[in-house]
Amino acid sequence: DFFKDSLPVADLYILARILHDWTDERCIELLCRIYKVCKSGGAVLLVEALLNEDGSGPLTAQLYSLNMLVQTEGRERTGAQYAALLAASGFTNIQHHLTGKIYDAVLGHKET
Repeated sequence: DFFKDSLPVADLYILARILHDWTDERCIELLCRIYKVCKSGGAVLLVEALLNEDGSGPLTAQLYSLNMLVQTEGRERTGAQYAALLAASGFTNIQHHLTGKIYDAVLGHKET
């Protein structure tokens, strides 16, 4: 249980299709736990289906978001929304990259 169990110390944490299951509050809780054990100069990489900033698509991400609303507490988010979660948890120099595929990437750094 990554909300209760000890997390390993590492340089990079990869959360692939994890945060979309949870509320903003639970995401920040998990990201804060990761920030605390992340090595100085390390990072967290989020792999998620990013919504357009205006929520207009892509259709696949919108359908995933509908599914998350029905089955979990979560939802799909925009790059800016993931950046806000990372920033609220202490991460800086946050970047997101649209891959043109189903999943995109968001990277946040822990300063040295």
